Amino acid sequence: MEGRLGLVAALLVTLAACGGGGGEPQTRGDTTVVLGGSPAPLPGGAAGSQGTTPAFTAPGVAGSNAPIAAPVAKPPAAPPGAAAPPPPAPTGGARPPAAAPPPAAAPPPAAAPPPAPAGPQPNTQGGATPVVPPVTATCPAFRNGTISFMGLGGIQMVAGAKAAGPTAPMVFYWHGTGSFSGEFSAMAAAVQQGVVAEGGVLVSFQDTTGKGDALCSGTAIFATGDFELTDQLLACAVKDHNVDPRRVYATGCSAGGLFSACMGAGRSNYMAAAAPNSGGWVLPIAFQNKYTPALMTIHGGASDNVGIAFADSSRTADMGYKSHGGFVVNCDHGGGHCGGAGFAGNIWQFFKDHPYGVNPEPYMGGLPASFSKQCKIF
Repeated sequence: MEGRLGLVAALLVTLAACGGGGGEPQTRGDTTVVLGGSPAPLPGGAAGSQGTTPAFTAPGVAGSNAPIAAPVAKPPAAPPGAAAPPPPAPTGGARPPAAAPPPAAAPPPAAAPPPAPAGPQPNTQGGATPVVPPVTATCPAFRNGTISFMGLGGIQMVAGAKAAGPTAPMVFYWHGTGSFSGEFSAMAAAVQQGVVAEGGVLVSFQDTTGKGDALCSGTAIFATGDFELTDQLLACAVKDHNVDPRRVYATGCSAGGLFSACMGAGRSNYMAAAAPNSGGWVLPIAFQNKYTPALMTIHGGASDNVGIAFADSSRTADMGYKSHGGFVVNCDHGGGHCGGAGFAGNIWQFFKDHPYGVNPEPYMGGLPASFSKQCKIF
């Protein structure tokens, strides 16, 4: 019996001395004998480097067939006041991997852009209130006849009976090269009749001040300096003839068609719509403000050529107005130059339906049934 006890004691001392992995010495401390369970791996992580620990029966313990596990070294106690040391690394293998952080929450999917609405879009550019210049000239009487105004003669005027309230329209007509101020009676008869019936005013210039940009009319029969006169004629008509500043329009033929489209952009402060007949833009025109008047171009297609291709100049204006946020209708009648007299009724309807700042666009659902089938929303 004493021999067996001595053998056990010697074995415990030997195991304690072999505590470091790879044969390096370790600090000895108290050892603990664990009874029961499977043999523990040798410390230091070198599994099997010291052989397999044999099982022994501990004396004086009931059911003494439990194997004796390898002694486990206790870490040295921390000095008073010191932070507790980190727990020892587990024996018999590599340090277990740290727990992976929880995956970051995936960002919510970006909202898909709303689908573009089909059809024409409402004009949302600029404000909904026109800017009428202050009156600085001596105002004319608004009656039928030819007047001189601000030093320029040959201005023809047609005026209806003054409306009871500020509801009347005003139209500026611009004639073609070699023509005359009364051209509107043949080329825009329905427009003239509509203006007069509603107590409005139609003004048509014979000549020009010659000031400013004359390329706007293509042949220099009108120039942008003429807009100084239209500013004052409008201001006076609003003041004296109950013209609604939201109902100001321009139309004309050939060079006058070019100039009416020029006026729509150059006086977008107060122009509600323009309807050039064989007109458009020779070159892009700057808009006066962010607002874009409605535009209705009428031309004869491939047969409309007098110096320039008016189908092309109409398209240039169409694209310029549309890219600036405007609503555009293009009418190709295929009937040669200035053959749009039959569209005067459509022009007048277009004007009535497009006061300044109209929103939503009244033709969002398509053109009125009364319109020529040769007209399309651009």
